[in-house]
Amino acid sequence: MKKENEARSVAPQIYPDFDLQINNPQMNCRIFWARMVSSENESLFTQYTKHTFYEIQYALKGHIGMALENGKTLTVEESCFTIIPPDTYHQVVDATDGGARFIMAFSMDVPHEKFQKRLAYFHSLASHRESDMMRHLLSLILEKKESISWVRRESLAALIESFLFEIWSVMTLAHQKTASLTDRESDKLERIQQMQRFIHRFNGIGLTVSDIAAEFHMSERHVSRLFTEITGHSAKDAINHEKLKKLEELVLSTSLSLSEIAELFGFCDEYAMNKFFRRYNLTNLSDFRRLRKK
Repeated sequence: MKKENEARSVAPQIYPDFDLQINNPQMNCRIFWARMVSSENESLFTQYTKHTFYEIQYALKGHIGMALENGKTLTVEESCFTIIPPDTYHQVVDATDGGARFIMAFSMDVPHEKFQKRLAYFHSLASHRESDMMRHLLSLILEKKESISWVRRESLAALIESFLFEIWSVMTLAHQKTASLTDRESDKLERIQQMQRFIHRFNGIGLTVSDIAAEFHMSERHVSRLFTEITGHSAKDAINHEKLKKLEELVLSTSLSLSEIAELFGFCDEYAMNKFFRRYNLTNLSDFRRLRKK
């Protein structure tokens, strides 16, 4: 009952008085609430929090950038999703202006031992690409939000049950693919993670692809090719992403002037810093500071 009350207090529900229990041989699940969030109906950003239930964050339009514990971050690109496990601090700190996402809070229990290993996939804190079936099922779920008769409620339960099974299937396949990596692929992944930690250590400030190459005794071309192959983004994008996060943090958490911040980041002037910022946001830093501090 405590978990139920906590879940209900976090966010409004799509469905009035909606509370759904799903039971089958593989999992027992209770849905506490579900809703769409977009820049049109509320802020896409959240407070730093944790809760006792699982939460799906599904980027339907635009990307979601999340801050996690111990300085870790997670980016969920458009048409991707992640599962936030219980007791995990997280905060949405970056989102596409005009974006939209689906979130759902639920408990999860796996009654049979032969299925319990799969529950570990819900604690992986990784971003996964949606399947066509996931998007189709979600569109059907959202179509039924206006009114719920007894029959609609039963069909809704079946849709959500299928939706959760499809999520489970997608994450299982992703895990199997990761587990089957060759030694060489595993080495590449480890090297990329080392580079990402190196970039994070300096918040991307003053770093170039050449610096990364020198640190890891590789050519710039090899570094760029490795980043693109493993992450789908360039090494320069990785540097800029870290720099952008630190820039936003200083703008919001300090009283430093924008010209002072520009100097700290090595920009030639405030104009150059704003030009960099606007590449990733549809506003300038002055408006960003003013709107976020309201």
